[in-house]
Amino acid sequence: MSNVCAGIQLDEKSDFPSGIHLLVSQKLQQAMQLPNHSRVSLQLGQKSIPCRIQTFASTSSILRFRKDVGELLSLPDGIQLSARYEPHGKRFILGPVFGVLITKLLRTPEGIFGPASSFCQEVVQGAKAKGVLAYIFTLNDIDHQNQTVNGWVWKDGNWSQQVLPMPDAVYNRLASRKSENSSDTQEIFRQWKVKGISIFNEHFLNKWQVHQALSNTEEAKPYLPTTYLYKGYATIKEVASRYSQVYLKPANGSLGIGIYRITRNGKKFTCHYSTVNGSIEKNYNRLVDLYQSVGPRISKAPYLVQQGLRLVKINGNPLDFRSLVQKDITGKWAVTSIVGRSGQDQSIVSNLARGGTIMQAAKALQSASPWTSGIRPSTEHLKKISISLAQSLESSIEGHFAELGIDLAVDTSGKVWLLEINAKPSKNDDQVLSENKTRPSVRRLLDYALFLKGMNRTKSRLPKQLPFKKKKLKRKKR
Repeated sequence: MSNVCAGIQLDEKSDFPSGIHLLVSQKLQQAMQLPNHSRVSLQLGQKSIPCRIQTFASTSSILRFRKDVGELLSLPDGIQLSARYEPHGKRFILGPVFGVLITKLLRTPEGIFGPASSFCQEVVQGAKAKGVLAYIFTLNDIDHQNQTVNGWVWKDGNWSQQVLPMPDAVYNRLASRKSENSSDTQEIFRQWKVKGISIFNEHFLNKWQVHQALSNTEEAKPYLPTTYLYKGYATIKEVASRYSQVYLKPANGSLGIGIYRITRNGKKFTCHYSTVNGSIEKNYNRLVDLYQSVGPRISKAPYLVQQGLRLVKINGNPLDFRSLVQKDITGKWAVTSIVGRSGQDQSIVSNLARGGTIMQAAKALQSASPWTSGIRPSTEHLKKISISLAQSLESSIEGHFAELGIDLAVDTSGKVWLLEINAKPSKNDDQVLSENKTRPSVRRLLDYALFLKGMNRTKSRLPKQLPFKKKKLKRKKR
């Protein structure tokens, strides 16, 4: 059951012998060990049709389909796809078909998909080199009746929509928890699963649920700060009595929005938080006075009360490490990239969206201070912890995940701590440090799509472009 990569060509019915739907070049027929003049079940995405195959004389990796067959499968002309023949069941499988699900079109200066436009373009273009049919789509682009998707593809320097097959795998990039949790969205997800469509990163992560799940795994517990679910003033008082610094974090927050840092100075307290206009610092003589100011703001949504940490910094600014961990072509967790992120002056977070800067992890560790011991973790140590945390989360929380943004920090004694795990990591952090046209994180996503389809053992490489011209097949006289 070797996989091959083949050029797809759609030809007129008149170019085919009677009763033949697909012509396979001799090169592919031999590579796939495909019996000539055979009847097979031809599969692409979620569609399957009976098909009769015949070999034609060619040394190119070409599959020639009758146009009417291509239309039934919503198969585009002139693309390149991975293909596999399974003798048991006589299945001829094409794909995978990979869809990136987004909330809506944004049409910003960055492109029609907003800040994610360059990422989306890389997915669609990078897929061609791997024999994957990839597109971008919203839930409104699905044609449930015909089982097709009006997907967005990058062609001739522009985005355009095209009728394409339903996907084999969906990468969920819905940016809104409300949209993701709606009954309509959840029903579509349910239908996909019934049909065997793999949807990964299927839901946002809740910080409290993540903490509870990891607290039950021996491998993850050493990296977890003391954390409580906020239940009023008593919770803050309890944690503040044990630690000189306390963080209040929204359980469903992101980008550092809504975080408060409380610092105890003798008998007085300072509250520090960020706004769109910059950082705010307020002083209070009593903790109860601080609570009366902050309490109404954090009572409208679930909040966590977390132990503050004495972390190493860069030039006095907060420093953490974003580790992008993804499933690879073997289906196992691997670190794709890890970078250091340093916040602005007086900022309490290091997010790029809040004005932070990004650097190589090794350089960040070298530049960080102060250190109170001779123990300094290496980049490899951070990677090892990242994989362990990804494995622990996967084993203890419901859902299919293939990509996680894991935020780590290091205290002055060299101990590593987990700050957060994000199921919808930004597509900017790894782009900054990538020198390749297609960033490594995109290539790994496509590799995982190949793994899910069972196409992770490719026998022949794809040509850079389709090296063939359409020629009519000379039919034998009968």
